[in-house]
Formats: sequence, C-alpha cells, structure tokens
Amino acid sequence: MKLHITYDHPIPINAFEWTPSFDRQSPHMHSSLEVGLCLSGKGRFFFGSKSYAACPGDLFIVNNEERHIAQSDPHDPSRYLFINFDPALLLAEDPGLLLPFSYRSTRFRNHIAGGSPLAQELTPWIHAIAQELRDKSPGYLAMAKSALVQLCGRLLRHYSDLLNDDERQTMVQAVRQAHSLAALVERRFREPLSLAELADELGSSVPRISRAFVETTGYRFSDYVSLLRVQAAKQELLGTDKAVADIAFECGFQSLPTFYRVFKDKVGVSPVSYRQSMGTVQQADE
Repeated sequence: MKLHITYDHPIPINAFEWTPSFDRQSPHMHSSLEVGLCLSGKGRFFFGSKSYAACPGDLFIVNNEERHIAQSDPHDPSRYLFINFDPALLLAEDPGLLLPFSYRSTRFRNHIAGGSPLAQELTPWIHAIAQELRDKSPGYLAMAKSALVQLCGRLLRHYSDLLNDDERQTMVQAVRQAHSLAALVERRFREPLSLAELADELGSSVPRISRAFVETTGYRFSDYVSLLRVQAAKQELLGTDKAVADIAFECGFQSLPTFYRVFKDKVGVSPVSYRQSMGTVQQADE
C-alpha cells in the first residue's frame, strides 16, 4: 500500500507523534522520506523481511521504496516522533544529502541504537524540527529546514563511511544524474517536457536517468513535473487574482481537466476550494 502524504506547512516537512497498533498491520510505503525516534515503550519495526526491536531512544531510517510498519508491545506500547519530508527539499539543497536514503540493499540497517553516539548526535535535531513546526515562531520554516539539513548531513557522514568505493561511486553518480535532471525540470516545467529530449540533452539514456531519478528521489519523472507545476499553481492561486484556467496553462498544464485532476490528487482539494480555504476568492473561478 502506498500512502499519499500531505504537508501541514508551506515547507514540505511534517513532524508527528504516533503509537503503533498492538496487532501487526499491513506494511506501507510513501514517496516521502522519514526518520523515526522511539520516545517510549517497546515494540518492533519491520522493513520488508527485516525486523528490529524498538526501545526508547532508537532511531529508524525510512526511504521511499521499502515497505515498512511498526508494532507496539501490548504490555508497553511504543510511541514515536516522526520527521517526514519530501526528498525534493534535499535535492534542491544538496543532492548528496539523499545518499543515506538511497539504499537498495538487504544489508542496510534501518536501525540506529538508542544511546549510541550517532543517536545522541541526531536526536536533538529531530526534536528541534518538531519544536519549530509546533511553535511557529518567526523564521520557523528556515529553522526547521536548517535542522533537517543538519540531521541529514550527519546521516550522510555516517552511512558514507559504511559503503565500499564501488557502492559509493554508483550512488553518487545516480544522485548527480538525478540532480541534473531535476535542475532542468525546475527551470522548464512550465514548458511541454519530454524525458527523452532531456535525457539526450544530458548525454544519458531514458532508462538510465529515469532509474537514477526514481532511486534517488522516489519520484517518477512525470510525477516530479506535476509536483512543480502544482506548487507554482498554489502560489499563483494565493498571490494573484488570475483565473484558474489562466494559472493552469501558465504553470505548464496542457488541459483544465488534467490540471484539476492532478491538483486535487496532490493537494487533496480542487484549485477553487484551495483558493477559497486560504481566503482568496476569485469570482471568475466560480
């Protein structure tokens, strides 16, 4: 099962607490990345065929391809603090920060033991992100993003040391290809885009660069283009009084039905409802 993640803030980061069920539920996955901190209680955390005991202070790294689920001990239920974020946030900041989440090996350990030097180093940054998003003090979006970068930078240093030279080179090459493709898309998403043309422009093949992009970001090319177009449309809906149809075409959508369908899928409501809910109503949209 693939979950659809929505974000509660203008920046694509969520922080939330969660207590797993006593019964083992069906595993799920999502395009976002996660770092989970066990705050209290006991249980187990499952990643595919891997299973880890969970105790207070333990951390868990979740990428966008591995099915996972946590389960509570019925006598001492576990409680987690999760930081959930869009990989595109790190892609724009520094593609190398995605390396800790780009694992594709059953040998990868998703678990970081509580009390270990790494857990002690990471835990304050997890709490800092959650506090910034909760308090919403002036500058909180920049502070939350900065704390996330610090968190992922420390993960990068840790996991990079565990890779052999071939693994590191392969992963770095994939991240670089993904970053090059993302940079082109970010500049030209308002235009009609063809993956074949962009791959040729970057001197790569469609299968190679498509695979690198999915493995690094969790997004298919078409989904990433749609994401950027929807983000631009949201800004236009709130910041201008343009008609919805004009916004749709200016942001790169080729038809209004496609725009409405993709927008509702990504945001959860229609463009008109989104504008109205934010206090900006355009008579021409009704």
